[in-house]
Amino acid sequence: MSFRKRGEVLGGGPTPQRGPQAPLPVRPGSAPGRGQSPATPATSSITKRVPGAIARQASSSTQESSILDNPAVRPSLITSQPTTSTGSSDLDKILLHQGLPLGHSLLVEESGTTDFASVLLRAFASQGVMHNRIKPNSFNSHVIVLGLSPLWSNDLPGLYKGSSKDQKKAKIAENESKVSVSNIAHGSNVSRNDSKMKIAWRYGLNKKDVVEKESEPGVAYEHYSHQFDITQKLQPGPNPQDITYIPLSRTVKDMVNQLTSVIKSQLKSNPSKVIRLVIPGFLNPSIYPPYNTASTFVFPLAHSLRSLLRQFEQNLVLISSISLDLYPRESSLTTILEILFDSAIHLQPFNQEMSQLIEKAYKNEPSKIQQGLVNIIKLPVLSERGLMMIHDGEFAFKNGRKKFEIEEWGIPVEDDSKENETAEGGKTVKNIDF
Repeated sequence: MSFRKRGEVLGGGPTPQRGPQAPLPVRPGSAPGRGQSPATPATSSITKRVPGAIARQASSSTQESSILDNPAVRPSLITSQPTTSTGSSDLDKILLHQGLPLGHSLLVEESGTTDFASVLLRAFASQGVMHNRIKPNSFNSHVIVLGLSPLWSNDLPGLYKGSSKDQKKAKIAENESKVSVSNIAHGSNVSRNDSKMKIAWRYGLNKKDVVEKESEPGVAYEHYSHQFDITQKLQPGPNPQDITYIPLSRTVKDMVNQLTSVIKSQLKSNPSKVIRLVIPGFLNPSIYPPYNTASTFVFPLAHSLRSLLRQFEQNLVLISSISLDLYPRESSLTTILEILFDSAIHLQPFNQEMSQLIEKAYKNEPSKIQQGLVNIIKLPVLSERGLMMIHDGEFAFKNGRKKFEIEEWGIPVEDDSKENETAEGGKTVKNIDF
């Protein structure tokens, strides 16, 4: 066995002499030694690209955080995407996101000669106006109406203030809170109420009410959705800072340029603003001239609207309505629109026989009378991911005296027991032999 010195080179050659700054020799194909970091073209390009990617990721995360700071936005319950309310809490629920995700669209189809879809579209616009009135000079939202005149906003629904009893209680409480001679004269009653409150606090009688208020869902998003009264008008009405009206043009390019300029100008003042695009009565001959209903105009416009939604995916949402009597679902135009829109629902009013049956079954409870079915054709995000989310005949809508409601559908059962048990004169006609 022989031993060699540490500095001796194998093979008997001379030991290479290295200066203090001479680099260590590296054989071709071998890994670099400790402390060496050769700058190859690949690694240099990676180091140049990584900071940009990190910057883009940081900017996108800050943009999402600023969007979620908007009181009109909350994360989706399913995908956690930024979502805004449609103005109808029932419609928000059946969309499964608790609203419409930003960067997505909804197509409301309606059969028959009714106009229930306009109620949803006006509630959608009113919701955007109310988001601007949360605080003074808080411009959190903007509405764009395509194809109609400013007269359309005259029928926007106002806020629902509760039943008549609730309104009377609110007026009484407001009057009692004011300082007046009558309130001072009734100061003894106030002291008695204070003593009752102290006793209730001592024995924990009102602890249950406090826990229920704290556990109520949606407290963190109290301004996210409002309930509207379709019998009342929005007071005060919207101003130009709330709604912009864009007329129809002969070319798609002109309309898209107008939409883009309005969106960019609104986002300059507030990058986290929610832009609501409303298209009522899409392709209705009473609104759209013949050159705007041709396929060479409609299909490029639908593709351009989809492109705008993807371009401003953190700020823009779209809702449109179309009549199936003018454009049936079997037609190629409606089929392509359902493909290009991210979600679609169908309002199907009941025929005359079903309406008479429902009115007869609920003749003592008129508030339960429903007007038609809500069929879900396509849901945002979920349908694009391949989930079969088609629901026909599972939900029904009713346009009540105060609001537009959507609930689960069940065929009403007519109760004829009282009519069979009694005849004329109040005598029974059934055999009661035992």
